[in-house]
Amino acid sequence: MATRIEGMAVGVREHRLFTGMALLIAMTVIGGFGSFALRGMVDVAAVPWWVHVHGVTLIGWTLLFLAQTLLVAGGRVHGHRQLGWAAVGLACFMVPWGVATSILAVEMGRVPPFFTPGIFLLLGPLDMLTFALLAGAGVALRRRGDWHKRLMLCGTIALIEPAFGRLLPMPLLGAWAGACATLMQLFYIGIAACADRRANGVMHGAYGWAAAAMVVRLALVELLGRSAWAMGTAAALMAG
Repeated sequence: MATRIEGMAVGVREHRLFTGMALLIAMTVIGGFGSFALRGMVDVAAVPWWVHVHGVTLIGWTLLFLAQTLLVAGGRVHGHRQLGWAAVGLACFMVPWGVATSILAVEMGRVPPFFTPGIFLLLGPLDMLTFALLAGAGVALRRRGDWHKRLMLCGTIALIEPAFGRLLPMPLLGAWAGACATLMQLFYIGIAACADRRANGVMHGAYGWAAAAMVVRLALVELLGRSAWAMGTAAALMAG
């Protein structure tokens, strides 16, 4: 009986953890994009339609992830599984669309001044790849609940770099702008990992894999983005 009660208490703490992280991510994404628009940092009417679609899919995934955590916390596991396949469909659309958005942005010269064209060309695609790897692993391990929910959480964190790009003072950070956004993502993973350890007494391996993926992504962006190939490809795209 004591073991069962202890297991139920751990389950409650885990539900609070994942629901809290989902809410934090939703506030970060909506707050980032919303505050950016409210501060007049972007002319919404002048933004190409394909950028709007990219933004809507990102917000849509964030809200879908929140809905999924609330379903599990409410004991509606069947609904969670059904909605999960809708999430898979959205991810299959979102990843190639995000890659295409980055390429089109470089082609049209829509590169933020704190990024070089070569780095910006690789940033979006590698963000999408990191998300796809973590979320894809989460789907593949859906029968192992402990790995599934943590990988899906970390995959979602991997997706929200653009939100941090709108919350942080990126122009003031210069060449460190991308690294600072990644540090914020690692900070969110750290929050989840520490809270998880308090709930379960151990650090789950999923967080280590996710953090390593983030670091590798940052290294690839910084190294390849400054390569002659990336700079040449970006220049060719911008030249039309």
